[in-house]
Amino acid sequence: MKLIKSLLLGSAAGLVAVSASQAADLPTRKGPVAAEYVRVCSITVAGVPVVGFVLPGSDTCFKISGYLTGQIEAGYVKTGYYTDISGQNRRAFAANGANASNQIIAPSFGADSVGWTTRFNLTMDAVSNTAYGPLVSHVEVQTEAGNNFATDGNTSYLNRAYVTWAGLTAGKANSFFSFTGGGLGWNNFFSPDQQGFNQPDVLAYTASFGGGFTATLALQSTGTMGGSGGGVIEGYLGSATQGGTRVPDIVGALDVKQAWGAAHLGGVGHNVRAASTQGDGSTLDTWGYGIDAGVSFNIPSMPGTVIGLTGAYSRNAMWYSGIPDGLWGDQGQAVNGNGQGMAIGDAFSNGNGTWATPTAWSISGWAQTAISPTFTLGVEGSYGQLSWSGQNAISLLSTSRSFLVGGVAHYDPVKNLDFELEIFYQSTVTNQPTGYIPAVAPGVTSSWMSKSNGFTGRFEVTRSF
Repeated sequence: MKLIKSLLLGSAAGLVAVSASQAADLPTRKGPVAAEYVRVCSITVAGVPVVGFVLPGSDTCFKISGYLTGQIEAGYVKTGYYTDISGQNRRAFAANGANASNQIIAPSFGADSVGWTTRFNLTMDAVSNTAYGPLVSHVEVQTEAGNNFATDGNTSYLNRAYVTWAGLTAGKANSFFSFTGGGLGWNNFFSPDQQGFNQPDVLAYTASFGGGFTATLALQSTGTMGGSGGGVIEGYLGSATQGGTRVPDIVGALDVKQAWGAAHLGGVGHNVRAASTQGDGSTLDTWGYGIDAGVSFNIPSMPGTVIGLTGAYSRNAMWYSGIPDGLWGDQGQAVNGNGQGMAIGDAFSNGNGTWATPTAWSISGWAQTAISPTFTLGVEGSYGQLSWSGQNAISLLSTSRSFLVGGVAHYDPVKNLDFELEIFYQSTVTNQPTGYIPAVAPGVTSSWMSKSNGFTGRFEVTRSF
């Protein structure tokens, strides 16, 4: 019996040895690689959580968002005339003294009243926590395709791109001068926007004092009006060219944001440098300034209801008055450039070594309420006025005033889908310039047409993600 057990154990040991020897000659098999799962993250920035996913191998929370909008816009000019001076159509103030052939022209038969715009926005946020608070980078790239009435054509641009950390802001960001953007809708009221369009390049520091109180000092780029790549307007009405930039615009702001609402006071110093094109060889190097203030209130008894009021005043700093941003940057011309426009600019050469300078101000109010969980209604209105001083007897500058009122309705049947309807009315009055000489020609309307007014609106569908 013992002999049989020994033989069996010996055979088993031999088999194990042979199997081990054969296994050593076979390729080694590794276990499956552990799956790398996407980790969801959330970091709060300025009271708002940024929810995204952790970039592999880092502590950075990355978020991708944006929207796609398709819209139709339209405008109707009830009364609208513009002045043709030396071939400068629709710019009654483009030349000084060359007014021997002034004539009033009705809007062209070929002017568009309907247009289409499609816009795509792609936004990326990268956020990580540090000992001094969140380190944030924010980038927005926009592409637009438009045709006919009130569009920018086909264009792509960098809307915002900035870094924030420990109170520092650097890059293309919202201006700290402005209290609010252009209003409740796509059609702006009179307000120095630079928060939804035409953002400047900024280097700023914001100090927080607790309780929602902050103070900001910023250096802000200057630029040209039109297109989101610019900053503030440097317009000289065709009488001068812009001189080289020597200093940035200097902005200071005080803000408070609490449960009841928000309040703001901002100021800016703006250097104006221009060289006359009127043959007198004169130059201008002076400072302008602007002040912006506003307040908004949340109504506790009516959840989703906000009312606000904002106003701006400027001297030799036209953009900061808020007037150039009304509607689509229409410069007070009622609807899409039809009608007598305001003399928008920071300075004007009189052609005799002297310069005319502008003063402009605006005030705007709005109210918005949630009628239901899916329906929101808002109303808003603005008034703005522009006057010039220092012009001569043949000047084509004059006082202008304009008001606009409108309503904005939103319907959101499901999450991330918005239907919006806007309707606005604007009326602008531009006084006859002292240098205006009526044209004398058969069939030509020569009397000054000071008033233009009309309606404009749009309907859009936006899908956010």
